Amino acid sequence: MGSPTKGAIRALTFLAVCWTSLPAADTAPQEVTALMSLIKEKSGMTLRLDDVGWQWKDADIKGGPEQGEITFSDTKWLMYLAHWGPLQVPRITPDYVRKRMSNMWGVEFEFTGKEGRTTVAGHDAVWVEAFGTNHAFYTRFIMWNCPESKRELIADTNYNLSLKTPEEDFEEETGSAKTVRCHEAVSSSAEPELGAIWSAPMDGLSFQYPERWFVFDSPFYVPFPEYDGVRDRRFGSVLGLCSDQNLRVTLRWEPAAETKEVAAFMTDPAVLDRLKSIATQQADVDSIQISGFETFSVPGKKVRRIWGTCAFKETEDPRQRGFFTNGGIFQVAQWDPEGSGRAVSIALLTRQYRYMGATSTPSRSFHDAFMHKLLEGIQ
Repeated sequence: MGSPTKGAIRALTFLAVCWTSLPAADTAPQEVTALMSLIKEKSGMTLRLDDVGWQWKDADIKGGPEQGEITFSDTKWLMYLAHWGPLQVPRITPDYVRKRMSNMWGVEFEFTGKEGRTTVAGHDAVWVEAFGTNHAFYTRFIMWNCPESKRELIADTNYNLSLKTPEEDFEEETGSAKTVRCHEAVSSSAEPELGAIWSAPMDGLSFQYPERWFVFDSPFYVPFPEYDGVRDRRFGSVLGLCSDQNLRVTLRWEPAAETKEVAAFMTDPAVLDRLKSIATQQADVDSIQISGFETFSVPGKKVRRIWGTCAFKETEDPRQRGFFTNGGIFQVAQWDPEGSGRAVSIALLTRQYRYMGATSTPSRSFHDAFMHKLLEGIQ
């Protein structure tokens, strides 16, 4: 493939930025079994948690069996890129993909030997998998030629292993790639669970992607030596990241308040005040705006919940200030386990972040799904 092009140099710089831009964690990812044991020891409750690299520190653990709280958080990271440019070779092969991507990124990939063929937009496509950066991330490159538009297309899918990003997020990237429409009258697969559509008629390209991603132009990185800096139908790249890449959970238990049972949630102001208090007592939350409330049931629990947006206090960490905005979303749920004399609550926070001029859009649906799964697993 020859010496690195200016595009390859841009790519190398971009890769370094992508995997080092996250704010530093307080600790390395800790074992989920240790966290579940800690929660059991402190609160007496059993939680089932997926191992996604939960993190916590001593200051996040307060109180004892009667009253206390534990805060833990995760930060996952996936990166989905779609590239298009002039045809480079008449036929895509696994060996070509390996050489092309190694030269493009300018890094030493450890190719796993996992490779194969698939179909995208009616075209024969080749995929190849590799580890990168000392096994910090894993990638699946999918490449194909589109004779109709006279372009080579690359789906460049990655997920961070060091942060224990869920593998299902990575597989969604491949699902998105298979929905690409790269020429007129194309017959591509449709994925009902990928509810959003990125479409740029001027570029002759569209694809589906999960609603919790945000996708934006990536003009500083187009992996073709002919690229002259103007994205159009001939050349381009777009980048997709996960809006919900950070989640903080606070599990709290305390003596149950003496409130009478009421038929309607909002007829008891004490219930609402209690939930609002839990949200605003989070150390870095400045204010909240409630968007909704409800009472619902999961097996063995009658749960009251509020949700909305929140504003965070200004952080003293310049790296955090450069990455996160001061906004985000929250959700608080509380129930009184029968006969326990305690009230148990869960507060969820997801901070909005900025990346290359774009901002994330944290989704309530992600919070809802996580909350329900967690509530169903607590004993």
